Amino acid sequence: MWAGVARGARRWRDTVESTSLARGLFYPWWIAVSCAVLTTNAALLGVIQRGAFADGDLLVLAPLVVLAPYLIQFSTTRWLPWWATLAAVAVGIAWILTEPREGPYDLAPAALAFAVAGVTATDGLRVGVIGCLATFTILVLSLPWEIGLVVYSLEALVGFLVGAMLRWQMRALLAEHAAREEDRARSALAERQRIAREIHDLVAHSLSVTMLHITGARRVLSDPEPDVDDAIAALRDAERIGREAMQEIRRTVGLLGHDGDEAVADPLPTATDLPALIAGFAAAGVPLTVVSHGDLSGLDGAAGLGVYRIVQESITNAVRHAPGREVAVAIDAAGAQVRVEVRNRLPQQEIEGFGGAGGAGVRGMQARAQQMAARLSVGERDGWWVVELAVPGTAGVQPEVVS
Repeated sequence: MWAGVARGARRWRDTVESTSLARGLFYPWWIAVSCAVLTTNAALLGVIQRGAFADGDLLVLAPLVVLAPYLIQFSTTRWLPWWATLAAVAVGIAWILTEPREGPYDLAPAALAFAVAGVTATDGLRVGVIGCLATFTILVLSLPWEIGLVVYSLEALVGFLVGAMLRWQMRALLAEHAAREEDRARSALAERQRIAREIHDLVAHSLSVTMLHITGARRVLSDPEPDVDDAIAALRDAERIGREAMQEIRRTVGLLGHDGDEAVADPLPTATDLPALIAGFAAAGVPLTVVSHGDLSGLDGAAGLGVYRIVQESITNAVRHAPGREVAVAIDAAGAQVRVEVRNRLPQQEIEGFGGAGGAGVRGMQARAQQMAARLSVGERDGWWVVELAVPGTAGVQPEVVS
């Protein structure tokens, strides 16, 4: 039974709050309930002050008139017009005020203040001003000119101010909620783009090197006297690279969704893994010359991964667009910046417009450089396709020459 009651309460709460959200407000259910309870209780106390329950007077129905618009609002998904709420409360309280009371202070006018606060919060400041004027009119017509009239009018003004603050707060909460949703959407998009860049780099690199090995095996087998052992070795290398690429793709996707609570056995590559990357390309037959100075371990994991991927993408593009041409890699990590240059000689027919379209690979490199706060230059220069990268590194690293 209690579970059913709880489910019903949740559905009712969702109905009330979704109705307010449809009007561009975040109006929590407890504020709506509090306003209804306080307004009705003030009317009820006003009836008690007049002894209507002891006399069996019809005045006991006045609190029900005050409560009616709130019950209607809570039982429907349509927003009750503000004037209906004000009219019902005004009629009920005016009815109560026609009877003399006991005691120096009348509690019934407080219901008007609560009603003004409610309609101001839900329907705006102009409606709140109308509610204050209506309250003042009812008080003037129903009560004698005494100090109590001033006090009751001030109650309505306080209700207006409270409603205005509630409305401002609700709109601020809704704006904050919308901003968080936008941030969440941007974060999700950035994560998807990051995954896409990682997968693009992995697939492009592995396919390029695999195709080099397969091409070598085909050329060997096409000779009049083929060396089968060399062809098999090339095909084995292609198979190995394909398997390693699949494992790295799985590891990359897993790491991108990793929450950091568990240790990671196989981290993503960093700049210190560049020698192995270059050696893999050289083993596949790419004519590479490498000059490296300094220690790349000064780069953190994110910057190191970015440098690794940019070098990987640059050599892959050279293999794809200028196969068989010389590729030169220069790395200088001896200063305050890590500087990387990858250049390859372009075929004469490719010099004009080579890479000018700015494909996904170039856009991916630009995005990585931006994340590292690095400077990236990509373009044709004197018959060479040149990729230059400057990354803020660690000053004072002792140079170590490796060639």
